[in-house]
Amino acid sequence: MEVKLNQVIYHLLDAGASEPVLSDRPMELNADLFDYFTACLEKAFVSDDGKNCAFLPDSAFLQELQHNQDFIDISRRIAGVIFEQQLQYPGIPSGDLAVADFTVEGVPYYGVLKLNYRPGYTHATTVLGNGQCSTIAPQRTLLPGTPKADEAALIDRANYTIRLIEKRYQLDEKKDVYLSTHVFGCAQALPEKEKLKAVCETAVAAVQKAYPEAESLEDVPPFDGGTETAVGLMVRNQAVDNTIAVEDVRARIEEQYPLAVQDFDEALAETGVAPDDRVTVSPARMRRMESRSFKTESGIEIKIPAELCNSDDAVEFIHSAGGGLSLLIKDVLV
Repeated sequence: MEVKLNQVIYHLLDAGASEPVLSDRPMELNADLFDYFTACLEKAFVSDDGKNCAFLPDSAFLQELQHNQDFIDISRRIAGVIFEQQLQYPGIPSGDLAVADFTVEGVPYYGVLKLNYRPGYTHATTVLGNGQCSTIAPQRTLLPGTPKADEAALIDRANYTIRLIEKRYQLDEKKDVYLSTHVFGCAQALPEKEKLKAVCETAVAAVQKAYPEAESLEDVPPFDGGTETAVGLMVRNQAVDNTIAVEDVRARIEEQYPLAVQDFDEALAETGVAPDDRVTVSPARMRRMESRSFKTESGIEIKIPAELCNSDDAVEFIHSAGGGLSLLIKDVLV
């Protein structure tokens, strides 16, 4: 992913103040700030907390986006609406808002990055007479220590789609989101990690239902690592550039577990994941999917690379008559 950062404007949204502090011009970007905001945008793109949304037809923000080409004015309007939400709902945390004008592979974007405040301490030194005294002082407006936005919106200005990272806060009598509903006016969608979970769990359940016994598999991959391991590995293997196409997963099920296709289609329709959907998987989650953990009742935990779980040359799963499972690890080097 090639992110080209053009400009960033920075606004202060402290609900403890009577009004926001809105900038009139973009900030000067030195090398550190350039790297910081570029990293924030890149992490927001690959975060599996993100969800790909579509603007509603009556979205006031969409109308503004289509007719207002003034980057500074749009950023101030976004900041003003978010600040109004903070005043109306005290559960929404205060923070600073960075709005970025950037491109990804030549496609123009606006990036809205909300950096929520964290309480903490810093040191302070005072001079008393002929001496000095150092102490610690509480701070309530510290920013995140790593380049990662707590909430974010990545707005594709070419096709008017939006990718959101939003959290639930106490709004009136219940916890709910506010960015999609009160700020940008877009349809809610499943976060990417929830879509991945839905695809995996639906595939596993469909295969388990169609092939309840290992002996009924015949020429399809064995269940040696358990159905969850075999199907999970199949789903992971469809990843290309940290993206999994649902239609590719379905094609592999049809190829390897043909009797499970109908159940997969029917169950997937109930999850809200579309057959032509693509699921973004974060690099961290991809690494976690590359291995499988097994834990005994006594607390011994063993982690095995996923691709080896179906290799008889590396490990063997032995099913006991009582329904238990034993693991034989081969060629151990001492």
